[in-house]
Amino acid sequence: MLTDQGRISETQLAFMIFPAVIATAILSVPGITMHYAGHDMWLSPIIGSVIGLATIGISLGLGRMYPGKSLIQSSVLVTGRIPGKILGLVYIFFMPHLTGLVIREYGEFIANNALPRTPMFIIMGTMMLVCAINVRLGIEVVGRTAQIFVTLVMVMLGLVFVLLIGDLHPPELFPFMEDGPMPAVKGALAPAAWFSEYIVIAFLLPYVNRKRRTARVMLGSLFTTTIVMTVINVVCLFLIGDLTDTFVFPVMIAARYITIADFLQHIEAIIIAVWIFGIFVKISVFFYIFVTSTAEWCGLNDYKPLVSPLSFLCMVFSFWVASGGSGLSSLVSPSANFYTITILLILPGLTYGIAWAKKGWAYVRKKRADA
Repeated sequence: MLTDQGRISETQLAFMIFPAVIATAILSVPGITMHYAGHDMWLSPIIGSVIGLATIGISLGLGRMYPGKSLIQSSVLVTGRIPGKILGLVYIFFMPHLTGLVIREYGEFIANNALPRTPMFIIMGTMMLVCAINVRLGIEVVGRTAQIFVTLVMVMLGLVFVLLIGDLHPPELFPFMEDGPMPAVKGALAPAAWFSEYIVIAFLLPYVNRKRRTARVMLGSLFTTTIVMTVINVVCLFLIGDLTDTFVFPVMIAARYITIADFLQHIEAIIIAVWIFGIFVKISVFFYIFVTSTAEWCGLNDYKPLVSPLSFLCMVFSFWVASGGSGLSSLVSPSANFYTITILLILPGLTYGIAWAKKGWAYVRKKRADA
């Protein structure tokens, strides 16, 4: 039984997924991919998008086999009540970890670049508060706010990229594949972890009112996300070059290069605005999945009573996941990326594989019975 009677369109779902993937990747991916891929860093998001394609296929496949059911509900139908509940518990435990990490990333970024004297608890707590209010109002409100804020994010990012064109140095693209394709493949692990977050489709698909164009819209969303991530990497490469991996937030450094006629300066404020808008949507989406999945797992008809206690739990996780900026960097390490891919891609993939095996076995048994 759905815990929210609201409905969203396929387009709104795409708007919700875009910042869920790109909001944190926009600042972190360039430095990580440069570290592994060097001048081939622009290829890494393209390679990593294969994981996004697989995740979309799994999500839509489960949605077709078990219409109207979220990943939590379909896991029980596929594997049985006890194994399905255990699998659902894994997702539920992962969600506050992921949400807390995003909240902490937001707090660290704002504290370092905008509000250095403001207590971290206030920075993160106010964001968590407005996201909790957004989630409590329902999926339709979350979808509409995503539609508005993502539009603003795209316009502001486009403005920054246009203003940087005159400072770009395309020769930084070379040497191309100096050490073969493997560095670009290694650099693709981090973008792949972000692309695996397309699994939110499996949680939110039951709330989509019309599903005829869902596959086309989701593929369009994946293409857009890949292009944006690739362009961000290209801009950082052409502007900062080999120094890209020495900065925690290379995009902020890139924005500080913008100076036009001595009056258009401090464009990094736009990046901060992009970050705030994107993070607001991302936290809202993952927190909504967390509270509704918990309600489904517990058999509750209404998720709203869970919003306040679970928002507090996410705040606790935001302080627990890392002790500071250095701790946060360890959470985007190769092992952390593999951990994310395991939870968001491999486990749902196994569920989908078991569902197909059960369907095939049922078909064989029917054929034998008819014979």
